[in-house]
Amino acid sequence: MSLFTLVFFSHFIIPIFPVIVAIFIIYVTRTQRLLLKTKQTPIYNLNTGLVKIQGTVEALKILETPFFKAQCICYSYENASVSYTEDGSDHVTNATQSNDFQDFYLVNETGRIKVIADHLNLSFLPAQVKTIHSIKQNESDIRHTERTLKNGDLINVMGNAVKNEQQHFELRAEPKSPLVISTSAIENRTEKGFRAMRYLTPYILLMYISVNYFLFFAPVKLHLEKNTAFILFSFFGMPILAVILGLAGNRMYGFLKVFFSNLAGICFSVSILSFPLLCLLFATETEFYRIICIWLSVFSCTTLAFVINYRKLDEIFNTD
Repeated sequence: MSLFTLVFFSHFIIPIFPVIVAIFIIYVTRTQRLLLKTKQTPIYNLNTGLVKIQGTVEALKILETPFFKAQCICYSYENASVSYTEDGSDHVTNATQSNDFQDFYLVNETGRIKVIADHLNLSFLPAQVKTIHSIKQNESDIRHTERTLKNGDLINVMGNAVKNEQQHFELRAEPKSPLVISTSAIENRTEKGFRAMRYLTPYILLMYISVNYFLFFAPVKLHLEKNTAFILFSFFGMPILAVILGLAGNRMYGFLKVFFSNLAGICFSVSILSFPLLCLLFATETEFYRIICIWLSVFSCTTLAFVINYRKLDEIFNTD
């Protein structure tokens, strides 16, 4: 079905694909959004249900991680085979995981609560990674990834508060909802990313509407011949210009630094957003007039987003 759509309905990929991407992003970020939405609760004021508690980790048993031999109380380990494509990007071809969790206590000024660690989600914690490069050409590299929880770590735990047989509260995981471990620093960075996305979403929607208008509804007012200079500039000139402007911005200060850095960001963003569009449009022999209008729509909406929001984005990513 995908191949049939690609061959016979190529233009419909443009309106459909962004919607699929948006649904996918909403789906994969549901845990992060719930983590940010759930407020911290004092241990003495718990009720049954989903809660988030911040505290210091305490456990008696000390574990050792399989690869880095780090001392911890819980760990998640992944051993993955990594292969590389012609453009240098890597992807995992085979991976095995092992975990070792134990119950521990979370302690803060409001009390002490036991965390029943049947299954923990440690994916939001910083990872220690090392890739072992293979000597033989035909063999894949091996990537070792470990995430650990140690005594004394200050963490946030999101899970379900339930009462045990002694009528004391404990944190437990639901069958399809493991205990989620994070830190304030990680949640702060995640919140910044969501905030930046909220600022940019109106311009992304405007770009989506304008691109589809010029692709499906706008009349072709001019019959233009393909311009080699425009093709080369849109494919290669914009990313090269982004690199040049970015290097220039790094050597300057004050207003000029902001100006050149934002120009570099515009050029880079336009390149990323327009490259798959241009490939599809040229492959389907779309009228050159429509192609120029679509590229200008991407460029205009991206520029507008940077110009209007550069102070907000600068505040998000350059301040704590």
